[in-house]
Amino acid sequence: MVVKSGGVGAADEGAAGAAVRRWVEAGGGRLVLDGGLATELEAHGADLNDPLWSAKCILSSPHLIRKVHLDYIEAGANIIITASYQATIQGFESKGFSKEQSENLLTKSVEIGHEAREMFLKQHSDQSTPMHRPILVAASIGSYGAYLADGSEYSGDYGEAGTLEFLKDFHRRRLQVLAEARPDLIAFETIPNKLEAQAYVELLEECNISIPSWFSFNSKDGVHVVSGDSLIECAKVANSCAKVGAIGINCTPPRFIHSLILTIRKVTDKPILIYPNSGERYDAEKKEWVESTGVSDGDFVSYVSEWCKDGAALIGGCCRTTPNTIRAITRTLNQFCPAP
Repeated sequence: MVVKSGGVGAADEGAAGAAVRRWVEAGGGRLVLDGGLATELEAHGADLNDPLWSAKCILSSPHLIRKVHLDYIEAGANIIITASYQATIQGFESKGFSKEQSENLLTKSVEIGHEAREMFLKQHSDQSTPMHRPILVAASIGSYGAYLADGSEYSGDYGEAGTLEFLKDFHRRRLQVLAEARPDLIAFETIPNKLEAQAYVELLEECNISIPSWFSFNSKDGVHVVSGDSLIECAKVANSCAKVGAIGINCTPPRFIHSLILTIRKVTDKPILIYPNSGERYDAEKKEWVESTGVSDGDFVSYVSEWCKDGAALIGGCCRTTPNTIRAITRTLNQFCPAP
């Protein structure tokens, strides 16, 4: 039996957190997230030199996205994250697509995830031992800065666009379309500031979203989110919403994760998720990762047992991590991190 989606009632206090905890329990006390998507797409020949970034492949090469999803599931991932991080209705419309076509492309990103899961299940359907393993699809929602593709997702500085109502208007229909595609989770990723977190919380309530969500912030110093806002204050915003089932950190160097987990634990009892990047530095002006500034897979995975002890329940990788990274994380969790 493979655990898929679990229903969450919109009016149930803490239902999202309870749903995530059930999945964590079904996974033996830990869940493994997938790793970097764009790097793997490029490794398979995709050209991502485009403002749409990995979302470009929803248009041009969905089979590559499906292949990368499948590679991560084979590596042990319990959760695959869709290619919609930089996919927005506004971004697709700027490429000449109609609103309806743009919404269909968002839906397609979730469908590709579902297809990868079904392919995996079909390939392993003849196993003599039933598979007791959650395999979940999380619909990614990147920040407004990710749409801009100007590096502001790593600063949280949106200038005049940095108002609550503007951000809500920008994200509203995208959130609704992705929720209607019925992913198991909605992943609000790389949140750079408190304001955008507040916009997401209000949209989840106003749009009556019943699918569990997670909020993951990014940090450059192990204390604040990238805008300089207090991580504690950002985590409090996320914790205030019953529709948020897990809170954590992504796209952040591994060396900062220990202190960030401890900070989040001060303000929430919800499951904590972490999926750091490889530790390499991103040059926002050149739009490329600076080589030799990160850690090896072995060094990355050496942190995993510490993160478990700190209380992280969902662990994976972000930019520049690979199926090999996720395979090593899975092995480490199985060996050294028994269920709490």
